[in-house]
Amino acid sequence: MKNKKTVFIVLAIAIFFQSMYQIYVQRDFFFSPGFMKQFPAYERAYYASQYVKKNPSIIPDETFESFVGGAFLQGKNPILIVHEHPPMGRYIIGLSIFLFDNPRTIIIPLLFISFFGIFLINRYIFKNDILALLPFIVFVNEPLVINKFHYAPLLEPIQLPFIIFSLYFFIKGINEKKSFHWFALSAIMLGFVISIRFFILGAAIAFAMLCYFFLFQKFGKKFVAFLTTLPLSLVVLIFSYTRTIQDGYSIFEIFGVQKYILFYHKSKFVNPFSFFDLIMFNRWHTWWADRAIISDPHWIIIWPIALLLTAAFILCVLLKKIKITNIEKILLLWIAVYCGLLSVGTTTTRYFLPLLPFLYLFSILFLLRVYYFFSKNKIL
Repeated sequence: MKNKKTVFIVLAIAIFFQSMYQIYVQRDFFFSPGFMKQFPAYERAYYASQYVKKNPSIIPDETFESFVGGAFLQGKNPILIVHEHPPMGRYIIGLSIFLFDNPRTIIIPLLFISFFGIFLINRYIFKNDILALLPFIVFVNEPLVINKFHYAPLLEPIQLPFIIFSLYFFIKGINEKKSFHWFALSAIMLGFVISIRFFILGAAIAFAMLCYFFLFQKFGKKFVAFLTTLPLSLVVLIFSYTRTIQDGYSIFEIFGVQKYILFYHKSKFVNPFSFFDLIMFNRWHTWWADRAIISDPHWIIIWPIALLLTAAFILCVLLKKIKITNIEKILLLWIAVYCGLLSVGTTTTRYFLPLLPFLYLFSILFLLRVYYFFSKNKIL
């Protein structure tokens, strides 16, 4: 037991070395206060940028997000500044500014909370801490993840822990006898998902959960508990627009804003199935200028391998060569639904964060089960 703990601690240090090193070398970037003194400069940059003018100076996304977080902290009505996403993610950036006078600091705990949630799910699957670390190691040291320590704040890492824990609490609700409070927590996390970025991702998570009930679970008490708690997600969404409601907008108008956001994002429903070209061959179908196909610097060869191994796992399940648990069914449905969502239009690697940890999980799981099959001549 002592040796097992020692190995686990050594692995943990090795796993997080790269992340901690990035935080250390960028400690001024993450921990230096003084943002509100710089806020007027951010404000001038915003009003001269592509977000306001037709012939603008270009500011990066992280500059825009920092400005909006500061503006929200000052009490600006969200819908007067941003139109493409709900405001909760920018309020979280504002919270970072309020607590640390730095819009980037809060990204660190949010990423580590995401890591913790992924590990909890892995441990649920493998029932072994060491095995649970195998896909975890790959994800935590993934270039796409390390990149989030360089460009901050952005909405994707802010949203990620809520995606992970919406799935985790749903899994707990399915597995535990008393499920109501777990489903309630899952719905609240789902509410944060749809309140941080375009609600389609939250809708995809809810659809995957409903598919689980339709395909694998009887419509009993758990289904009723899930449906009863699901409206909590809308409560969180409405709560994120509190400042807007204070300015006289009704709840129905808040839902009208979501309709506008949907129409705004419909312009991205082009280049269907380009997701597979990107993840498999590093061919990114852009949607600006001449719509060139370029490579993404964060792409690694592990992505197509993980996708193919996961597809092989799913095929073996469909052919009834592999038996799977309820948890694995839920996560496979999430992978299938999210890959389907990414396939309907233009995508970027920024959207891969909620997918990659589960591809790595099922890749390792598939390899372990193949090994077990050939060594024991039976299916696990």
